[in-house]
Amino acid sequence: MRMEGKFGVVTGAASGLGREIAKLAAAEGAAIVVADLNADGASSVAGEILSAGGRAVSQELDVTVEDSVVAAIERAKSEFGQFNFIANNAGVQLEKALLDTTNEDYDWVFDVNVRGVFWGCKHAVASMRGNGGGTIVNTASALSLVADPFLPVYSASKHAVLGLTRAVATAYAIDGIRCNCVCPGDMQTPMIERYWEATGDPEKAREEMSSIYPAKKIGQPAEVAHAVVFLASDEASYVNGSGLQIDGGLLSKVY
Repeated sequence: MRMEGKFGVVTGAASGLGREIAKLAAAEGAAIVVADLNADGASSVAGEILSAGGRAVSQELDVTVEDSVVAAIERAKSEFGQFNFIANNAGVQLEKALLDTTNEDYDWVFDVNVRGVFWGCKHAVASMRGNGGGTIVNTASALSLVADPFLPVYSASKHAVLGLTRAVATAYAIDGIRCNCVCPGDMQTPMIERYWEATGDPEKAREEMSSIYPAKKIGQPAEVAHAVVFLASDEASYVNGSGLQIDGGLLSKVY
């Protein structure tokens, strides 16, 4: 019950990393607003949590709309009476070379990956200040620390998430607010599986991706969820402004 006494929002929670974060946080005692653009998917995950004896409600959320982000936070307050935790997890990936990337592509990636996290942090801090503080965990990426030449805009957006995390952490620690992020490598999520399928040979694509990792395997969403729950819990009470690598050692090797 590491998350007992935590009341909050998980964005992008209908599938992938967000689904596992929401389910594990609830299993550890948190009351969760399961928020996602996919309202049916969010409702399904909330139902899974309720069936397991946890506390959850679902909320349709578009992180590119500020009022929608505010509404999710307000939903936590109205349903649970408190708000002191948010996992800003919603994100998108664009697989285009720099010269093929349009202004519209750039705006889409930054609206979701950066502006959405910015609003999640901003309105979480506004609510938490003066109300006992709270915890923020953002989903960044291994590409917050290095770059992929085939994912230039995505890499830039995830660098921005790490920078924002550190700025929020240092600005509001005095208010009892901690802000950290996780930096996952490739994880077996629907996003990655769609990429494998798009290659025309998903098994070969999976093997090639796995081969670059020291353990020759892809990470699982639950492995990220455990890190998020740790960072959000009181066990990490003096962890602030960190970018926790969850990449199986990928960034520790040269070739």
